[in-house]
Amino acid sequence: MSKFFVSDEVYNDRMSICKECVYYFKPTGSCKVCMCFMKIKSRIAVMGCPQKYWQPTKEVVAQDDLPNELIEAILEIFPLIKNGRAKNQEVKKRMIEIYNSVHKTQYGTGTNCGSCLATIYKSMVNLAIKYSDYEEL
Repeated sequence: MSKFFVSDEVYNDRMSICKECVYYFKPTGSCKVCMCFMKIKSRIAVMGCPQKYWQPTKEVVAQDDLPNELIEAILEIFPLIKNGRAKNQEVKKRMIEIYNSVHKTQYGTGTNCGSCLATIYKSMVNLAIKYSDYEEL
């Protein structure tokens, strides 16, 4: 995980820019241009705004743990996938985006590969267990 995420200061700057942008869709926290969930994308150092309002950076923070935004995203999506299948295509896409952010992979959000989805699902289960009380799941 080290050297992958931006500092809290850079993250907060990026998010304030996003929240003021005409392309920011407040109900989901996503960008209408790139369709990414900005709480996740703005935390990743190598990502940039599709409208060039903020750029990728090499300023990163070595971390022992995931940023709170990713932990929240994992715990938020888990109830929608805990039966082994995503509730709908939007949930599947978000699950894959979260997995890609955590593991630095590039799975396509439209993949239907059973093996790939099983790997992603297993990781989501493990992360959800790690970051919450098992009984709550």
